[in-house]
Amino acid sequence: MQRFYLQSPDLKRNLVTITDKRIVHQTSRVLRMWQDDEFRIFDEKGNEHLVKIIEINQRKILARVIGPIENKAEPSINVTLYQAIPKKPALFELIIQKATEIGVTEIFPLITERTEKRRLGKFDRMLSIIMEATEQCGRTKVPELRHPINFEEVIGNIKNAYIGYEYEGKKFLSDYKDLHKEKDVQIIIGPEGGFSQQEIELAEKSDAKSFTLGPRILRTETAAISALSLVLLNGE
Repeated sequence: MQRFYLQSPDLKRNLVTITDKRIVHQTSRVLRMWQDDEFRIFDEKGNEHLVKIIEINQRKILARVIGPIENKAEPSINVTLYQAIPKKPALFELIIQKATEIGVTEIFPLITERTEKRRLGKFDRMLSIIMEATEQCGRTKVPELRHPINFEEVIGNIKNAYIGYEYEGKKFLSDYKDLHKEKDVQIIIGPEGGFSQQEIELAEKSDAKSFTLGPRILRTETAAISALSLVLLNGE
């Protein structure tokens, strides 16, 4: 069933009036919804409700609140992804979409020595991608997309971080048995060319735990999705 994020909805008298242009356009123009059609709304507090359309036009929707819905889609662990910015914007868009579906809490674009792009273009588009992925996958919490941050700043302020390297005898991420018992975890993924030697040395001196995903060299987007899947989808 179609779901939409609606910030701080007013549900008085079991009615809700929706004027959000994105939702109105999607329901009336794209999905061609009409009177008595149902969809779900959820808010920033994690509340989700089933509603039925009473009236709908190109400007607003009046709907009746059928009742609350119990949602168990949110993971029990908070995961922050520090993802080196790829050269192609489409790859970063893919990463944030899939990271949202898997269950990430927060995303920081990461600037490393070998990161060619230092800024994120079309930030609003990326926020829309995250929003749509949240609605599609059934989650109630929209992940936060932060502004780019330097590797040195990250590595100097980590609390429970795991940083991915190429194989070279490193410990597999799945071998960290206590990983899923943690409340907050940070995953750090490097750029297409990998971390520089200086960055690796900084990481080794920090509290970050190094890991590998296997003997094959993965693309940065594959590494991010694989690592998040091992952390967030294991046992759920």
